[in-house]
Amino acid sequence: MTTDDDLKIAKEGIILVGEVIKAAGDNPNVKAAGNEIGKTVLTVTRTINNALIPLAAVNFAFDKARAYFAERFQSDLAAKARAIPPDQVVEPKASIAGPALQGLAFAHEEPDLKEMYLSLLSSAMDGRVSASIHPAFVEIIRQLSSEEARLIQSSLRTSGGIPIAELRLFDNKSGTWEVLYRHLLNFQNPTTHAPIENLRIPAFVDNWTRLGLVDVDYAKYVATEKIYDWVEQRPEFLRLKTERENDASKVTFQKGVIARTSLGEQFAAAVGVIANQIPGK
Repeated sequence: MTTDDDLKIAKEGIILVGEVIKAAGDNPNVKAAGNEIGKTVLTVTRTINNALIPLAAVNFAFDKARAYFAERFQSDLAAKARAIPPDQVVEPKASIAGPALQGLAFAHEEPDLKEMYLSLLSSAMDGRVSASIHPAFVEIIRQLSSEEARLIQSSLRTSGGIPIAELRLFDNKSGTWEVLYRHLLNFQNPTTHAPIENLRIPAFVDNWTRLGLVDVDYAKYVATEKIYDWVEQRPEFLRLKTERENDASKVTFQKGVIARTSLGEQFAAAVGVIANQIPGK
């Protein structure tokens, strides 16, 4: 890349920032909304210069990011931050706002990730809870797929544990067993309640555990009657029973529990999955 190319890229980045700031000032919805939304937008535009300039070095999706920040970002963020009292709106820390804005530039077309980024920015601008927003939360969102961002919400919303199962093949003679299927969860169609199979779930759960959002423990279980009855009705269990079970071995399952960690709870509040705990309320 030549020096002229470098200058051209930097110039394009500066133009992008100018467009975003101009949109924030000229947008009639922002003007009409009064001080509350106006202050919300202004606090963020202060950070946009440093946060978005690096995007000038990346051509991928640059035009779409430019259009989103110029046309829709202000109203999206204002809607998220509407509940913040005007006197509690603070400028978000650059360590959070910068990476979050860059992540949003590439994820704004994926609704579940977009919502997490916007909620995180809103939380970072709320003086009542901003101290609890960890910079690592941005990196956690970056390491979730859009599908994961949707599926993990049930685990993050639940204060207690959720039943999970590990399918095993038990050898009747030796008394030993081997794992056939890890991290079986009872995902269902919300309308028909029919079980939904997703071969990516075991890897997703491993990823959530790696990120510190949940713990999975097969030495513990949820002590509620019939709460694991669904396991033997799942297509994964029935298929393995047909394929692997014989006179010498039997397909069984081990009860377990998946539960959010303290970090997972704090992350869930920061990204809007659960309500933020406002001090004094």
